[in-house]
Amino acid sequence: MSQPAPDHLVFDDLVIDFAGRRLWRGGGELALEPKAFAVLALLAASPSRVFTRDQILDAVWGHRHVTPGVLNRIMSLLRQALGEDALHPRLLHTVYGIGYRFDLPAGEAPSAAPREPSTDAAAPPAAARAPRPRIRWLAAIAATALLAGTSRWLPRTDPPAAPPVPTAASTPTPRPSLAVLPFADLSRARDQAYLADGLAEEILDQLAQSQALRVVGRSSSFSFRGRNEDPRAIGRELGVAYLLEGSVRREDQALRVTAQLVHAADGAQLWSRTYARELRDVFAMQQEIARDVAQALSVKLDVAAFNRGQGGTTHVEAYERYLRWRGIVMEERFDFAHDQERLQLAREMVALDPQCTLCLEALAASLDAVAHEIGAPQAAQLHGEARQLRARIAAIAPDSALARQERANALWRQGRHAEAIAVARQVADSGPLLKERVWDYTFMLYAMGHLDETVALVEQVRAAEPRALFLSRDLQYDYTAARRPADAELEYQRGRRLQGSQREPDYVAFIGQLAGKRPGGPGHLAELHRRLLQPDRGTLFGAPFFRDLGAVLHDRAAMLALVRRALADEAYGGGAGAAYVWTNVADALGDADLAVAAMRRDLEAQPGFATGTMAPQSYVALWNAPYSGVRAHPGFKRLLVQAGVVGYWRQTGRWGDGCRATGADDFQCR
Repeated sequence: MSQPAPDHLVFDDLVIDFAGRRLWRGGGELALEPKAFAVLALLAASPSRVFTRDQILDAVWGHRHVTPGVLNRIMSLLRQALGEDALHPRLLHTVYGIGYRFDLPAGEAPSAAPREPSTDAAAPPAAARAPRPRIRWLAAIAATALLAGTSRWLPRTDPPAAPPVPTAASTPTPRPSLAVLPFADLSRARDQAYLADGLAEEILDQLAQSQALRVVGRSSSFSFRGRNEDPRAIGRELGVAYLLEGSVRREDQALRVTAQLVHAADGAQLWSRTYARELRDVFAMQQEIARDVAQALSVKLDVAAFNRGQGGTTHVEAYERYLRWRGIVMEERFDFAHDQERLQLAREMVALDPQCTLCLEALAASLDAVAHEIGAPQAAQLHGEARQLRARIAAIAPDSALARQERANALWRQGRHAEAIAVARQVADSGPLLKERVWDYTFMLYAMGHLDETVALVEQVRAAEPRALFLSRDLQYDYTAARRPADAELEYQRGRRLQGSQREPDYVAFIGQLAGKRPGGPGHLAELHRRLLQPDRGTLFGAPFFRDLGAVLHDRAAMLALVRRALADEAYGGGAGAAYVWTNVADALGDADLAVAAMRRDLEAQPGFATGTMAPQSYVALWNAPYSGVRAHPGFKRLLVQAGVVGYWRQTGRWGDGCRATGADDFQCR
């Protein structure tokens, strides 16, 4: 007897409409590229079956004119659409070295049932109207019916059916989404911006602890400071349903804060309240506002648990100094004068509250910053004091995120990479995916060649910080290293609209253009070179090597000759610190021998290279050369061994992307 026609797969708040080629989540339809839905349908139609990458490429693209990076991008899109955590996947699993698998949620079993006839074209799928959430597997799907069509942007020709309308009993309500905008300083002297920002950021941090609420990060929310934009525009830009805005007025020790919750779709005010307190009660006020907002959104929030775990201060004067210190950092004022100001503020806050671990870390960071400016021998003394402070943090709060981050970095400095990554992952898993919590972990993953995993993690952080240029910049590097030039280009174009320095994005684009991986001709390449030569771009691109490069951008042999000259004369090239530029140029031009020689010069200048104990950031040089086949070069293999990367791979069994063991004593990368 023939099987019933394919219909839908429904579970949790997801509906996969095979016949209509649509995906619904939380009652709303998600826009998916045709190829992305085709991959999802292929995997979801056979739960628990592992499909190799080649099988997926054959089924969906016919394996014609498609690079592996295309599939990487599609899997990232699907994870975002499904709400998946790439590090802890529930549905869409990567089977390392093989391919991908789609699993049904634990405890659910598919059941076959015929499609129920309906005369109501607007009715939701029968499974979506079930009285309580469960899996209903209606039929297997024929791949050939799903995978028709070759254009990524092929328009729909059939009229869209009405969306399914899951009931409250059958589908969980999607998480409310919120952005906390910078509070306005209405004080008479307009000198309390640091307090207004600090108050808004503390409220944001407290709300972000709720698993039932999605909160956009500070960098993105605060990018709207002073722009007086329509709430609807801000909501669209940040992808949130609600906005919290407010104002702060301080007169001596009296503090008056007004907060209001706004519905982003129409700008309607949902809730408003004014809080009048003494400055000494600022901490209680933060908690009260956070609780009130959570209550207005019907979200549970354990503020007390949050406060116990943060390591901050309840000393008002120390807190004021911390906010001033934090304000300098967030404004990226890293000149020597501001470094000294931060150091003074940090010494004062620690003197006022010696048990404040955030204050201790602020002082350690300030000491390191000043040490980098003044050089030896005073630098050694300041770095030593910073190490003592971090040891003190470990003694005061051994389980805090700060202590564990330092523990992870200490393990790394000892060459114990696997242990360091395990501890750094604990920090990343301990709260919202924000830069401060996960960046050490991402650098460690990247250092060991886990590029796709790094991309997936940074993409999740970007979801909370869509307007942070530093995230866009890092993703451009990550996509490039993972050999996903199309994604790097899309992110470059998106990042052009963000505030901040475009120096590094322009550099990544320049190297990609040089490699022929970006649209545009010689004029675009020359324009990017001109931008990088601008005086405010620093001394690196003012080196004779990079200046001379602009005159021969049309001549591959001449450019490679300049790289050889830089290798022979470091002063001409801008010093050993500029060797990564020589590497990138040689790699983009397809000369793997020259690229590896420049890479070795770069790495040998890094402390700890010979012992496999370089800082994680130094290892990025190994993976930022994706164009010339460097990773298959014998010299590159030797660098991986010397840097301790291969030892980590063999210890853990987790090889870097594109690399694998070929016996007890050898390996290969591609």
